[in-house]
Amino acid sequence: MRATIKVLVVDDSALIRQLLTRALSVDPRIEIVGVAKTGVEAIEKARELEPDVITLDIEMPELSGLEALPYLKKHSRARVVMLSSLDDPDTTYQALAAGAVDFLAKPRSGVASSMTDLSEVLLKKIRTAYRVDPLRLEHAAHAIAEVRRPAGKAASDMPTAASVATGLESVVAIAASTGGPPALERVFEGLSASIPAAYLIVQHLPAGFSESLAKRLTAAGDIPVREALDGMPIEPGVGYLAPHGFHMCVAQVSPGRYAIHLDDSPSVHGLRPAADPLFFSVAALFGSRAMGVVLTGMGADGAQGLCEIKERGGDTVVQNEETSVVWGMPGVAVKMGAANHVVPIGLVAAEIRRSTRVGGAV
Repeated sequence: MRATIKVLVVDDSALIRQLLTRALSVDPRIEIVGVAKTGVEAIEKARELEPDVITLDIEMPELSGLEALPYLKKHSRARVVMLSSLDDPDTTYQALAAGAVDFLAKPRSGVASSMTDLSEVLLKKIRTAYRVDPLRLEHAAHAIAEVRRPAGKAASDMPTAASVATGLESVVAIAASTGGPPALERVFEGLSASIPAAYLIVQHLPAGFSESLAKRLTAAGDIPVREALDGMPIEPGVGYLAPHGFHMCVAQVSPGRYAIHLDDSPSVHGLRPAADPLFFSVAALFGSRAMGVVLTGMGADGAQGLCEIKERGGDTVVQNEETSVVWGMPGVAVKMGAANHVVPIGLVAAEIRRSTRVGGAV
């Protein structure tokens, strides 16, 4: 018999509390142990009720969700899923960096007609959060918060002017899901635009959040990261983030010239975008000049594609279990024998630099 998941719903809107309660009630394994209207009340009820998961609104009176989060993390073992507004996605990413497990776009007043969709997404988030070990979440947060650039980037790892080519010499394909945004920021902090590689990223996100993540990754380091558009040329020293609702692949335009291809073909692993289509296209076009990276996330997306990159002579890197919020995607890749290197999140950028600085994966 499966354990009941105890959930505390926190939102200052009575309508949103009602919508979330209805959405969660369709699963008998979910027990709503309480509701709270403010951040202060959330802290009090978290101590009293000991929930497994808290859905936490970001914008609330007295104490915002972002302000309440450190207290909840300190005084409760509950995993926190943020309710985020599309109007303030940056605060959502701050919450993830501060220890929230995941986030959900806050339902709007007209969402009643799509209650089935809300239930499906919310229940998946709650179940995923419940499976996260609070200690592992803490370890992952510490790994993300370790001393960052420039100390994390050794001078010996950086390419010299003589070793840098002007053309596209390799492509790094990166997959991430639950816990991914802070992990991606940590990776991009350690990369250099002078390396002749392009970076193609699939991060599983709700609609409306990819543009903000692209801006945060750009601000994290030297690589400008763009939300990908169909037909966009692929250039060295640039990152491309797959938009919500489209698979992203690589297409060859002419000898030595490549472009982004987006399509709305059926979901893979229940996801669109999924990493596997990207990885397969990168492996087919770049072979030994391809590199695949799988970071924290639930499920198995990216594992088969990573195998294909490895089989075609490309290099592969997987985030280790200790620093992953969820070792689902990385764990499956390791079990399938797809990983050449299994490293902490703080060393992923170093592996990318090592593999690409000489003009191609090794």
